[in-house]
Amino acid sequence: MAKKVLIVEDEGITSLELESKIRKWGYDPVGVAVSGEEALVMARDLKPDLMIMDIRLQGEEDGVEVAEKILKEMKISLIYITAHSSDLMMDRAHKTSPHAYFIKPFNDSELKFSVEMALYKHEMGKKLKESKNKYKTLMDNLMVGVFITELNGDILMVNQYMADMSSESSIEGVIGRNFRSMFVHSHEIEKLMEKLEKEDKIINEILTLVNGNNQKIEIEVSAKINENLVYGVVTSKKEVFSP
Repeated sequence: MAKKVLIVEDEGITSLELESKIRKWGYDPVGVAVSGEEALVMARDLKPDLMIMDIRLQGEEDGVEVAEKILKEMKISLIYITAHSSDLMMDRAHKTSPHAYFIKPFNDSELKFSVEMALYKHEMGKKLKESKNKYKTLMDNLMVGVFITELNGDILMVNQYMADMSSESSIEGVIGRNFRSMFVHSHEIEKLMEKLEKEDKIINEILTLVNGNNQKIEIEVSAKINENLVYGVVTSKKEVFSP
């Protein structure tokens, strides 16, 4: 399916030229908006992969203001075109992270290259997001606990299984805590951390932690140090007792 491009341009001749070029380059010019209000409606409806946005538009809002609104709602690559430039305008436009700027009249080959790169960047961004979502789903559905901490024990990442074994039961509640605070016997974890720092790894060490139901649970911990971070896996062994 051809990538969708929304053209936001209030000059009729320029918009027709852009529409023709986009189609010639193998993309789908899904619409032409002449005002910010129209661009916002069309972006919501058409969900384009790329917007080619004139900074000067009909209506109360300019292209930068419109782009800011649209980008708050959806991920779209952005290319600005304008007949006039100023430091203030470019500074405002820069904050919306456009892929490129073009001053009219623009060079066709340069615009084509920027369109290709902007759409490539957009596609890679979508794939990265999908990959992150799949990774998170995988981590949260593993039947073992997974964690990453600083060397001092401050927790940077856990999966849902690990959070369920803690006294917090939510990932957000565990992040930022110190790993040591999750365990019943402080001397056990201190010995374990000393062994880990000395040998760079531990395998199937037994510890006792307290879960969200105030139950003491025996677990097995395996971990290793890599680039000053601790990466570990926790397996629940059995409930010891409920006070």
